[in-house]
Amino acid sequence: MARVYRAEDVLLGRSVAVKVLRPGVEGSASPERARAEVAALAALSHPALVMLLDASLEPGKPEYLVMEFVEGQTLARALSASPLPPTEVAALAAELAEALHVVHAAGVVHRDLKPANILVTPSPLPHRLFRAKLADFGIAYLLDSARITTPGTVIGTASYLAPEQVRGAAPAPPADIYALGLVLLEALTGTRAFPAASAAEAALARLGAPPRIPADVGPGWRALLERMTDLDPARRPAALEVAVATADLTGSTPVEMATAVLPAAPGRGEEPTAVLAPAHPTGAAAPTRRRRAPVAWGAVAAGAALVLGLGTWAAVSAGTAMPGPAANDPSESPVPATTTSDPGVDPAFEQPADPAPPADEQTQRDAEKAQREAEKEAEKARKEAEKEAEREREEAEDGPGDGDG
Repeated sequence: MARVYRAEDVLLGRSVAVKVLRPGVEGSASPERARAEVAALAALSHPALVMLLDASLEPGKPEYLVMEFVEGQTLARALSASPLPPTEVAALAAELAEALHVVHAAGVVHRDLKPANILVTPSPLPHRLFRAKLADFGIAYLLDSARITTPGTVIGTASYLAPEQVRGAAPAPPADIYALGLVLLEALTGTRAFPAASAAEAALARLGAPPRIPADVGPGWRALLERMTDLDPARRPAALEVAVATADLTGSTPVEMATAVLPAAPGRGEEPTAVLAPAHPTGAAAPTRRRRAPVAWGAVAAGAALVLGLGTWAAVSAGTAMPGPAANDPSESPVPATTTSDPGVDPAFEQPADPAPPADEQTQRDAEKAQREAEKEAEKARKEAEKEAEREREEAEDGPGDGDG
């Protein structure tokens, strides 16, 4: 696994984060591509971007990146305690959208935007909780690059992949906008838009329909999030449009659901970046017997693979982390481009006192019912996949030549 160390720059007297890459996992296969990506990322400058300070990518020697050290925690960890007030989400959205505008203008696509790759630091402003920084461009993609990591593969985190990424389309800025929309929706509601039981189910769930955006978030948020998560990439707003739109939402009235502490989504902040073969559309089913690839279930951290006729998922076990407060020891994570859970005391994270009356009981019941239905659907899909795998194994054992007489 890749490892990130907190180190001291003795020349300039500052703390830095040194990310040591493991060859063949996060190190680029092409030295030329590695140098091109590092040069592009080093040229990016924005307050909401973690700065790349130096790099060593010499063949035959350890590869590492030297980055700005950020005191704080990940957005994933902050959301595990509670959703954020809409005004706070709007402010964070504006910062992140501005940063993405800079990134996209430089011809770079992040490809793995998720709460675990967003660092939040305490804000000195009395009306703000945090400031955001977009971290880890470990799988960033240059728009004008002639090569990708492996031809025909898709890299990203299942819960935040855009539909076109699942289908195997080349990474483009609209995919980052889609992922940011899911992140903002999660920050407002406290739950993931696609809380499937497995990475493959989470990815496949978005192919046919956009995420459900509850009316509780308000008309302004709902309109923006619907555009950001449109199934058609061409209909999504550009990053700069999102930054402008969220500026109008900073005065939104807090939604009732944002005042309750909700349980963390399964595996929040720990879902691995994955590599998969693109999902190719299939034609009408023929009446003859079809052969399907087997389904293998296992721990994601150990490298689970799931073949559902739409592509093969393989969890990448190479992880990196940006140190958080008091993270003085080497740390590992099974998630590329995430922040480690630090042993220190997190910045105070409290919701402001809610002067509004308690949430409507019917709204709460509807939300609970929707969550139960989603869990049932996920469990049903998992069981059907297991049954299908068992049937295929039995057919394979019987062999094509087996029969009566």
